[in-house]
Amino acid sequence: MYRGGELVFTNSPKEGWVTTRTPQLVTFYATMSQGTKYNIRQTTLGQYVADLKAGNKRAKNSYMAVQNIKKALPQLQEDVIVPDYVGKMHGGPYMWIARKGHYEYCHTDADDGFLVILSGQKQARLFGCEVEPLYPNPKGTKGRTLQSQVDCDNPDLTKHPLFSTVTCHHCLLNQGDMLYIPAFWWHQITSTEMTISVNIFWGNRGTNDYLSKVLAPPLWPVFSHWLLNIIEQNRQYASFSKILSRLPEAFRHFFINQWHEEATPDQLDTLVTLVMDYLGLDTLPPSCCSGKHPPPLQIRGLLWRS
Repeated sequence: MYRGGELVFTNSPKEGWVTTRTPQLVTFYATMSQGTKYNIRQTTLGQYVADLKAGNKRAKNSYMAVQNIKKALPQLQEDVIVPDYVGKMHGGPYMWIARKGHYEYCHTDADDGFLVILSGQKQARLFGCEVEPLYPNPKGTKGRTLQSQVDCDNPDLTKHPLFSTVTCHHCLLNQGDMLYIPAFWWHQITSTEMTISVNIFWGNRGTNDYLSKVLAPPLWPVFSHWLLNIIEQNRQYASFSKILSRLPEAFRHFFINQWHEEATPDQLDTLVTLVMDYLGLDTLPPSCCSGKHPPPLQIRGLLWRS
């Protein structure tokens, strides 16, 4: 899904979900390339494909993204086979249909990923997992991804000088190609042709292997930035003090929900210390809720994702 103008969803049992964006005049390209805003509207898969074929104005401002095949396009489910070597599914498979020239803003995903090209061609650029050279948006930015402020097609090295220090791993993906995108690696994808692709989000097998991986170097800096971004997303809500009062429990449930992973006591201690240092707290507030579970630590801004 795109961030930048008006994003739209539609749910048609026969035609699936589609997202589109409507530009906001001069401001649209900047916000789109940085992944900072989106709105939602509805259309059908049939109308979206018709627009692409016609090459009309609406097609140039549209992108069908993150369509859960199981829910939106169940007719295709048997044709999308997840490889046996995938450790543990975190999400998907999802379908994406993009017009020629579509630029997906540079971002990180919180999962290992495979991108598979069914038809067309995409250019992929991967930049590793360092945080500072990619200038992430301010903490508290909505969504599950970290989004870079850098326009990778036209980087402004006056504003983003450290971007000149990163290594870019570049490739063209054609029909039948599959690209592994490591968890928390910055990546930017452009469709060089009208392209249909599928992706999955996944992680290591086991109940703690993936969490152990992201809490260790080299992923710890970017993972901790991602987690603090989610903390900041929740900070304005009334439930935040209750989350803090039972933060170890909140984290335990969060990682079960996200990755089906059980955090160890030492890992929870590390994460609680991270948050306390970030917020400038010497101690957590006393528990103020007696329910079986603490209020959930939520990733804000995922209402569009099915």
